[in-house]
Amino acid sequence: MQITILALYDRISIYHTLKPFFQCPANLGFSVFGNDFIFTDSPAFCLQKDTARVLIIVRLFLKPPIVDHELMEKLRKKYERIVYFNGYPGGGLHNFDLLPYVDLYFNKSIFKNRKLYTERLYGNELFSEYYHRDFGVKDDPDRTVDPVTDPSLLDRLRLSWNIGVGDFPRAKFRQRVGVFLARLLGIQWSVPFARRCNPPPKNNSGQYAVHARFGYQNQASITHQRRIIHEKVVDHPAFLTGKVDQRQYNHEVQNSKIVLSPFGWGELCFRDYEAVQSGALLVKPDMSHLETWPDIFKAGETYVPIAWDGSDVVEKCEYYMAHDNERKKIVENAYQVYRSQTEQLCTRFQEALTEIVG
Repeated sequence: MQITILALYDRISIYHTLKPFFQCPANLGFSVFGNDFIFTDSPAFCLQKDTARVLIIVRLFLKPPIVDHELMEKLRKKYERIVYFNGYPGGGLHNFDLLPYVDLYFNKSIFKNRKLYTERLYGNELFSEYYHRDFGVKDDPDRTVDPVTDPSLLDRLRLSWNIGVGDFPRAKFRQRVGVFLARLLGIQWSVPFARRCNPPPKNNSGQYAVHARFGYQNQASITHQRRIIHEKVVDHPAFLTGKVDQRQYNHEVQNSKIVLSPFGWGELCFRDYEAVQSGALLVKPDMSHLETWPDIFKAGETYVPIAWDGSDVVEKCEYYMAHDNERKKIVENAYQVYRSQTEQLCTRFQEALTEIVG
């Protein structure tokens, strides 16, 4: 069956969300470019020329984050099946109004408590609600959207793969060239710029104690966690803070004993998986409210959770700096879990496709 993929061509789409579409088809007996998959970034092609009956939409309606209802109504009338892969790294849904138009809605993370999707969360994320409620943080403008009013629509929600299946370590220039060529000539031109597989873990020298270099976002409820954690560690001699270029950043992560990874636009961050691949201990605000895959967030087994207010960040990091054998045990376990799960990517992709085509 022919399937059309209508995608936003950006680095996350091409080198993370779509990676199994490029990596797995040959293993499953069909072609990536040809009669099985048709890739496009043009809604006009879908409406005017496409003959497929199944449409997969990837990361559309993110830039800006506004759903084109007129377009979705037209697509719904044309296609027998429509599936959406959300582009956000958090558990929240920033475009609830897409649910009535799609048969399945894949998210990179899902709240374990599904009832949260029927509640109005400030900034559309559980952690944004926490900083708004307990710290008085407000966004300008307020980007909160209305929640799901029909709980039956949540039956369409599915867990997909997250950014952990993508290309690491990051190579921004290389990926930007690939995105440019995809937009200019077609997405197949971006494939040579992708890594065939992620490299094995580096020989981490442990040169640096705690890597804590992270920037700020332009949304107050998103960036507040980073600010309060930064304030607690910036004067500690064991913590690397501030900004460096990508090459130096990669070098430091690959040679740090501990990587501190606060939330970003969502709970998931690139540095979560960079840490695990580099043989560093991942220390991160508690993730127990989420389901995600690959799942490297088993407290005390694959990562070390800290409080969302950052109150125990120094204490936890100092403990594992002083107990190196315990640190190494979690590091090794995290890498083994990550490797075993990513080896199942094509199986997970096939299961998703089976449901997608109905």
